[in-house]
Amino acid sequence: MTEKTLKLIYAHDTLCGWCYGFIPAIRHFAEQHPDVEIDVVPGGLMAGDSAVPYMSKSEYIKGAEIRLKEITGRKPSAAFHSMIVSDNKLMAASEPPSHAILQMKALAPERAAEFADLLQDAHFGEGKDVNDPATYDELCTKHKLPMLDTVAIQKASSSDPLIAESFERCRKLEPNGYPTIFVARKDNTVIATISSTYDPTSFVAQYKEIRDSFLAT
Repeated sequence: MTEKTLKLIYAHDTLCGWCYGFIPAIRHFAEQHPDVEIDVVPGGLMAGDSAVPYMSKSEYIKGAEIRLKEITGRKPSAAFHSMIVSDNKLMAASEPPSHAILQMKALAPERAAEFADLLQDAHFGEGKDVNDPATYDELCTKHKLPMLDTVAIQKASSSDPLIAESFERCRKLEPNGYPTIFVARKDNTVIATISSTYDPTSFVAQYKEIRDSFLAT
């Protein structure tokens, strides 16, 4: 057996600040191990009845980002905070960005993890609205990614078969929160979970330890 028999499964949500803080670690891993698939699985943190007007979360986010910055070195930008209070009808809903990621997995699976990171950078870093079709058109054009069906993204709901399947898959993985990274075989059989860390070097070291132990068996 070789490393190519392994993959990472990433329990993820675009609206999760901790996933945003995890971007440096997952990008470092992708650079170090370009042949290892990163399978992003949207989980629906703010989906269905959990979706709320973003403005109602503003004060909570301001408090939570202090801890986020301490642990990950990242926090939402001033542009993000301006965006979420700009319209009291702007929803914090996981379905639209989840649908976009799932579309990208179908169109360009080798770039889906990269797209998920770029989307969070646009949202938390540049203050882009993930409910707005223009966000996806601009992002895909800028990074030479396949263009997405933005009408489907706007209409996305938890009952959409594509989204429902992903949310159910994530639920069955039983993540201990977002982000959770599983090391798995190519057939999706999970062999280990990487302990929560946002340090790129530590994350890669944990993966290597799991990989080496698995390949030695």
